[in-house]
Amino acid sequence: MTVRTMFRHAFRHFGAMASWLACSILLAALPAFGQSGSPTIAELKDFRTEEIKAAGFTLAHETRVHIDGLGGGEKGFIDRWFGDDDYGPVLYAGGWIINAATRQPVWEMTFANTAGSSDRRRCDDDVTLPKGSYEVYYSAHGYERRTLLSSSSINIDRRPHSKRSRTMSGIVLDDGDDHYDRMVEEFMSEAEHYGVTLSVKPEDAASVSKFTAPAPVEHAVLEADRLGDKALIRKTLSVTRDVTLHVSAIGEGRGRDDLFDHGWIIRTDTRERVWAMTEHNTRRAGGASKNRRYDGDLALAKGTYELTFVTDDSHSNDDWNAHPPYDPFRYGIILAAKDESDRAAVTVGAPAVAEKNFLELTKVGNNDLVSSAFTLKNDAKIHVYCIGERDGSKEAADYGWIVDARTRKHVWSLDMRNSYHAGGASKNRLADEIISLPKGDYVAYYQTDGSHAYGDWNDDPPYDEEHWGLTLSGAGERFDAKSVTVSAEEPEHDVIAQIIKAKDSKRLSKSFTIGETKKVRVYAIGEGENREMFDYGWIERAGTGEVVWEMTYGMTTRAGGAKKNRMVDEVITLDKGQYELHYETDGSHAFNDWNADPPEDPAHWGISLYQEE
Repeated sequence: MTVRTMFRHAFRHFGAMASWLACSILLAALPAFGQSGSPTIAELKDFRTEEIKAAGFTLAHETRVHIDGLGGGEKGFIDRWFGDDDYGPVLYAGGWIINAATRQPVWEMTFANTAGSSDRRRCDDDVTLPKGSYEVYYSAHGYERRTLLSSSSINIDRRPHSKRSRTMSGIVLDDGDDHYDRMVEEFMSEAEHYGVTLSVKPEDAASVSKFTAPAPVEHAVLEADRLGDKALIRKTLSVTRDVTLHVSAIGEGRGRDDLFDHGWIIRTDTRERVWAMTEHNTRRAGGASKNRRYDGDLALAKGTYELTFVTDDSHSNDDWNAHPPYDPFRYGIILAAKDESDRAAVTVGAPAVAEKNFLELTKVGNNDLVSSAFTLKNDAKIHVYCIGERDGSKEAADYGWIVDARTRKHVWSLDMRNSYHAGGASKNRLADEIISLPKGDYVAYYQTDGSHAYGDWNDDPPYDEEHWGLTLSGAGERFDAKSVTVSAEEPEHDVIAQIIKAKDSKRLSKSFTIGETKKVRVYAIGEGENREMFDYGWIERAGTGEVVWEMTYGMTTRAGGAKKNRMVDEVITLDKGQYELHYETDGSHAFNDWNADPPEDPAHWGISLYQEE
């Protein structure tokens, strides 16, 4: 332990104020960091134009390394007097060392091993490291200033023509652009001197060698790292035999299922996600709390896979807006095999050629409902790709669905159970799966509410915003594109009588005849609340006016959209005779003039009678 370190630790026992004052006086009298006569093995200095630097070194035997550093950091009022030096906020400018093999930290500049003023915290420390390879990093991403009444921070973006971001909280007595510009100026004046120097005893110098950090990945299958903003990595993995790969991925996230920079791997023939970064299977990656890391083995069976990794528009190797992770240059995803034999079993290629979509309801804006009908001449596997939005109650707000045109039954819909986070805001949801449909007629729908849709986002958009909506394509080698026909008109079959697309303030009727007693399917959608129906239908016997069936609130269920959208789908028996079908609407909330979210089958707002087989 050096003289400087001994004094600092001794004074800590005499109270926080005495320690701080004594260390400041002592350090001011001592020379600047760096020991003359000690061979330097790594030196990272001057952070005016770069926010992070690194160097690698290998020790041939256990070696004591001396560390001289200068950085910046300031605790808040409560942390300063009552906090634990081993926890709490990290330095906004400081260095650390990681083991090059394990990628885990072995030393870090902290409030405990530095002393001095907030913008000039000096470090004079020693660490004994076992034989092995190591990497030293230093970052100075931004600047903080804390007082009893205010807290200010700025992100220093070194990119040309960038706009430096700032956040200010508390009671800021010196606000405005002058305050901001002054903070930038103060930071830059100190950044020139920030840095860290590592040295060893003269007798150990010959046993130290240097390399460029980060160290190469052994048996690497894929290296998609050092990623910047708005990155989209898509690769095909062709696996010739069962193999196990090690996955190392670093990204960004906060909260449950709220990852902004993350990756996943799917099996192409089933669209099954065989691996994905989540809040639950990742851990802190060092630095800012939002830095997340996954490390683990992944067993892949013989087959073809698709790998995707995406980043949002901030906090990456382009510009860290908070403290970077311990392993910043490996930000992204790396796949590695255990040996060369396993590495040779996996081929990484360009993204698979996109399937030819036979139906696209995409780039859907706010307050819209779009649909398209399609017919399958043969049983088929369909690839469904749908991006939408969930609301605060985790219900779908923008979503797609598919119905059987004959029965009007849902055969698929986007919901929380079959969807994943789609990047950007946590409410963005993605469904990517393969379903099997028998031959027949179908209708695909996509509906949006009044906010957060293509071209008008009220939060971060998904990584694939161009596909906001529903896309269908054929799946599998047996799929025949000629077996699908698409049309704008929705097919209707076995209709006995029908009143649909009913508008406001209407009283509509239609006569029909039943040749012999038969079962009839009644499908009706209307409006009802508080046990009362406002838009509804009924059936009368012609000539007598006798009501033989009527849509009541008690027999209805939710029809999707607003709670007041109600539906009936039941089978009744009608005797031979003449009948009249009726449907009545009030003055609001009807077809194409909704005052709340429409139902999931808006074109059938009304009543339909179908022949039941």
